[in-house]
Amino acid sequence: MKKNLILLLLSILSLTIFSENISKIDSIKSRISSSTGSEKIELLIQLSKLYQNVDYDNCIINGQKAVVLAQKINAPDLEGKALKSMGVSCYILTKYQTALKFFLQAYDVFKKSGNILEQGNCLSNAGLIYDEWSDYPKAEKYYNQALDLKTKVGNKNSIATTLINLGNISYYKYNYQKSLDYYYRAKLLFLESNNNEGVGQCLNNIAIIFNAWGNISQAVEYLKQAEELYKKSGNDFQLSKVYVNLADTYCDEYKDYKQALTYYEKALALKKKMNDDQGIAMIFNNLGSLYGNMEDFKQAKLYFEKSRKLYQKLNSQSGIVMLEQNEGKIAMKQKQYKLAKKHFLLSLNKAEEINLPDFISSNQEYLLKINAATCNYKEFTKYYNLFMAGKDSLLNQLNNAKIAKIEAKYKIEEQLTKTKELKEQNEKSVSRIHHYRLLIAGLIGTILLILVIVISFFWYKRTK
Repeated sequence: MKKNLILLLLSILSLTIFSENISKIDSIKSRISSSTGSEKIELLIQLSKLYQNVDYDNCIINGQKAVVLAQKINAPDLEGKALKSMGVSCYILTKYQTALKFFLQAYDVFKKSGNILEQGNCLSNAGLIYDEWSDYPKAEKYYNQALDLKTKVGNKNSIATTLINLGNISYYKYNYQKSLDYYYRAKLLFLESNNNEGVGQCLNNIAIIFNAWGNISQAVEYLKQAEELYKKSGNDFQLSKVYVNLADTYCDEYKDYKQALTYYEKALALKKKMNDDQGIAMIFNNLGSLYGNMEDFKQAKLYFEKSRKLYQKLNSQSGIVMLEQNEGKIAMKQKQYKLAKKHFLLSLNKAEEINLPDFISSNQEYLLKINAATCNYKEFTKYYNLFMAGKDSLLNQLNNAKIAKIEAKYKIEEQLTKTKELKEQNEKSVSRIHHYRLLIAGLIGTILLILVIVISFFWYKRTK
């Protein structure tokens, strides 16, 4: 469930997926038939957006129609909006390669029209794709390019959104201080523009940093501040994210499963209200893990099955990866090692297929534990080598920002070692000096004694 917490850090304010009332679709369809020119294109884009979280095929069909019509009347801004809308739909359904293609096409079109803000938005969205693939250097590159463009325009909300994305990258690299700096900068911009939604997003992410630092009570306090903001604004999508994070915190950190269940149920009610199947599938997955931790394995299995059906319906490959791993963990908890191994292998194969390094590494680690528990030393060696090779690659990817910190720590430790050695050498020198002083003192004493004896002897002879 820790990975779910991390995934919720992704800032998709530019990709907001609030479910629209399906009844609006029929209304727009009737208007499209009687409209022409740019009005018709705008309506097709609206229709494409309404289908984003409902019907992928119709989203693409209407988006492509809008693109063709926009090209005919030479309206690059409308063409770019249509391409971006299709990219969002692909992103939601984890069709990342296709989403990236649409976002970069939209970027090229917005360059022709000179729309700098939308160029920045498209680059931010491209960064999100590489974010999902855990290719953090490329994600950071796109985010920084987007930040430069958005700064030229001076749109505070858009700049703040990109700062959040950059904060997420720093979080993945374990550079929590830098991450926190980005989130606070974003929060200030949102406050200046009276954007409570954005402030809530920052509070949510700041909470996760405090969670990572082990300051759980502070994390919960920030999450509850975000909860109040979203309750006032009525933003069910963001509120549901806060509830999931609160649930994860109570489950993972406090082991307060009853309180965690309360928050998961609140989040689930909101996700159902929004018809957010992707969110519902994730919460079912989390509930499966929760009940597994409570050792109610029958209930856990029920929620895992519900989650699987939804992920299969959505063709969510990353969802299946998380689900298989969670089922494996619960099977391992029951010491059903054969079943656990099956789930971890399925999760690993799928993670390798869609390139999710975090899950590749974690599944290899779980397979290590399984083979150690079952004394399968041949398989243990195989997965140990794979895990260590993958871990090295992952560390290279994730920990670049930690190098300076590690070097600094190493230098401090080195200095402490040198100081300790010098101190020991000094103590030895002092000891040796003391020893020599004693020897010299003894020698001088002996010489003086001999002199006294000699003088006494000659004095005695002379007197006699």
